[in-house]
Amino acid sequence: MNPVLRKEMQERNLNALTRNNGFQFTDTFFPYTSGQIGPYYVNSESVLRTPQDYQKALEDLKNVIAETMKHSSEYVISGGETRDWIFSLPLAIELGKPTFMIYKNGKIKPPVELKDMEVIHVGDLNNQGSSPRDYWIPTIKTRGGIIRNIFFYVDRLEDGVEVMEELELKHNAIVPLNSHAWDYLQSPLKVVTAEVHRNLRERGETKESRYEWALKMLRSDRGFSRLADLYDDSNNRPKAINILTRGYPELRDELTDRLVDIASERNWDPGKIREDLAA
Repeated sequence: MNPVLRKEMQERNLNALTRNNGFQFTDTFFPYTSGQIGPYYVNSESVLRTPQDYQKALEDLKNVIAETMKHSSEYVISGGETRDWIFSLPLAIELGKPTFMIYKNGKIKPPVELKDMEVIHVGDLNNQGSSPRDYWIPTIKTRGGIIRNIFFYVDRLEDGVEVMEELELKHNAIVPLNSHAWDYLQSPLKVVTAEVHRNLRERGETKESRYEWALKMLRSDRGFSRLADLYDDSNNRPKAINILTRGYPELRDELTDRLVDIASERNWDPGKIREDLAA
């Protein structure tokens, strides 16, 4: 597809996500399920709030799929439990293709025959790539299906990109969250402040740059204060522990010592801190 049209598509859907409160930004960090941290959240399903935005998102996905698959007339569309179905099910109707839903327990509904059938997968968000890797693609392949293409509404352009490449899948997204996306959200949309924009750009688009950004953030006074606040909250304490034991274990000893240093200020038990963060 023409790069100019793809850029227009990206900007149109960034507008839609913004209108529907699909983004959250911070000048420190959010804890992610993986144990990693980042300065934003994105909720692709937010476009459901406005019928026109949802319809346009589906139209853009339809056009990208049709262009990519123009030499393949016979294929089936899959979507994974559960948010993928927001996009995969209506797109199957729009494209006039059979579809099925994949569950994390390995079941599919309806129980279609996939042997030697070409399957394309439609997802809401490419994040770490764990669901396609661990659930969707194995289910398709064990049933004899052939999959070469996967489409997302939003792609964070993080670890999931590498996973798609390891799976030898061609991947497309309507909203790639690249440097142009961050620039567009600052100006003309004015959604992010100059400080948050600088954070997003400094974090970069490579695994190495994201990792270095995270180490720097967690070691900074404001980043450490955010970590301490998470640990202080019993509901969020597991997230703080996950950051240091799973996300960035090389910082565990250093930041455990810093948490112990402020234990008296926060009425924490130093022994419990070390127990929580033990190897």
